[in-house]
Amino acid sequence: MTAPHDEVPTMECSVCRIDVPAGAFCGYCGDHLASEPTRGPKWLRGDTFGAAPGESVLLPSIASSLFPHLPQRSRIPFRVGIALVLLGLVAFSVAKLPAALITVAALGLPLLFVLYLVESQVYRDLAGWLLVLTGVVSAALGAGWILLTGEMVARAYGVPMATGLAIHHLMREGIAIPTGAMILMLVPIVLVRLMRSKPREVLDGFVVGAFAALIFAAAATLTRLAPQFAAGLLAYSRPIKGLIVEAGICGLTIPLTAAAAGGLFGMALWFRGQTTNSHEHPGRVRAALLGLTVLVLILHVAVGAADVMGWPQLSMLGIHVVMTLLSLVLLRIGVQLALLHEVPDPIDEHAPMLCPHCEHVVPDMAFCPACGAATRASSRVSRRQRRETRPVRQPVAEGS
Repeated sequence: MTAPHDEVPTMECSVCRIDVPAGAFCGYCGDHLASEPTRGPKWLRGDTFGAAPGESVLLPSIASSLFPHLPQRSRIPFRVGIALVLLGLVAFSVAKLPAALITVAALGLPLLFVLYLVESQVYRDLAGWLLVLTGVVSAALGAGWILLTGEMVARAYGVPMATGLAIHHLMREGIAIPTGAMILMLVPIVLVRLMRSKPREVLDGFVVGAFAALIFAAAATLTRLAPQFAAGLLAYSRPIKGLIVEAGICGLTIPLTAAAAGGLFGMALWFRGQTTNSHEHPGRVRAALLGLTVLVLILHVAVGAADVMGWPQLSMLGIHVVMTLLSLVLLRIGVQLALLHEVPDPIDEHAPMLCPHCEHVVPDMAFCPACGAATRASSRVSRRQRRETRPVRQPVAEGS
């Protein structure tokens, strides 16, 4: 672990079995270099999320799960935005303004995601026409599915704001139609993947998948609830509790679960694993991503089936919230696995680079040796800009 005073000291990684720049994490594989015990399985590195080093992988944080390209300080406005969406849902429910409530529920999270694409500059990584095409196809499929299945879809999702949740539906309506909707939601992701050529990164797939899912859910919600816009400015006959429960399901739990499923599916299609390292198993990681996608789809269908049972509204909201939190955890596990095993950028451990997460100057490697953040958990534009304006190491003065 010794080195000349003008070079970065090194130490051996217990996983890579090669000398890497000394730090808390291996710059090649992202594993812990410190001898202190860590929480969770070693293969997951569960105590340090690759897209948010200060968080656990098993922490169902909406901001770092839905906006993985952003460093911690840049997520603060989006956390405020999520809080404003929640506040708007509650306020419009209390005021009994169904038109405003439906608008916020359908468009709140998709609008935040579009702002995220701009703030992180991910939209410059992907062709603009590609995102537009994804949105148009997803919106058409979402609206078309509602028009095709009509009242059965409203019953399956259990979110019509005029009738409430506690309606007894047939079990087949709670299983078959949500399953069909989720499968149809994945179609635009497959189409874009077939059209998109190299280079590709796993978080590109997340962006396409989550964006497609959010637009699909928004179009379906607006189409299903459009008649409510003509029902009058105020919903005098609706209880506030029912409006709040339905707004939470329509505006938060359903779009978040959809985004988790779409993001995981997109990552599975875009994933390119390392094949030069004998420890890497790209096929297993891709299979794990697909398995996680199936689990989220099953959670969503299970909630759809529970909706037809006529349980109390607060109980249904609790089930939706629990399933959504589980979906976010599964999404974070998928993101972590993908970032740990994805093919990295060319490594130059002798070139300094500023880490946007911990703001340390570290060697340009797949992972930050200081905080463990994955280098690819930022847009290509961000990485290119930081490499074009590299920081300069100041020599240490003698005797200091």
